[in-house]
Amino acid sequence: MNEASEAADLVLKEGVRAAEGAVSLAASGMKNTAALIMALSREDYKVIGQASAKRLAREQSPSVVVRIKTEDIPMFQRMAKKEYGVLYFIAKRKDDTSGYVNIISSEAYAAKLNCIMEALGYPVPEKKQEAPKKAAARTLPEKFSKERGNGSKATVNKKTPDKPSVRGRLAALQAATEAVKEQVTPERTR
Repeated sequence: MNEASEAADLVLKEGVRAAEGAVSLAASGMKNTAALIMALSREDYKVIGQASAKRLAREQSPSVVVRIKTEDIPMFQRMAKKEYGVLYFIAKRKDDTSGYVNIISSEAYAAKLNCIMEALGYPVPEKKQEAPKKAAARTLPEKFSKERGNGSKATVNKKTPDKPSVRGRLAALQAATEAVKEQVTPERTR
């Protein structure tokens, strides 16, 4: 009887484990299906390659514009989709006969776009140099006031020669009051 109960316990444990696995797989599948349906409803199914302007407008980062020759478009498309995984949009005016098109992408893909442009033989754009910051001044500005401070933090002089301290004035008033009380108060005699 002892062996039968052990076998029953083992069968029950294995059944519970199998049920846990089935439930977790079903939940994971439902989660992935829900994510897929949400992506399709928002039309976010395009992750790399050529996309619409609406899709790129939903990106949070700012846009980047790159200009290439019209004959380089097939090579750019192949590299952008297969090698670098760039999401882009090709913009060309109908009446434009210059032989160039604008590639619009997100700033998140700027480094990848630079690699593609370098591979196609275009010069890589240089970063704009910001003006160097000025060194801190070694002298005080003309409008600096020691009493008011320079605006960043107030400097307060605790003792100024023009004003007496409040405590000293209070002690002098108390002493004067005591002197007046002693002079004015007559003693009563009966």
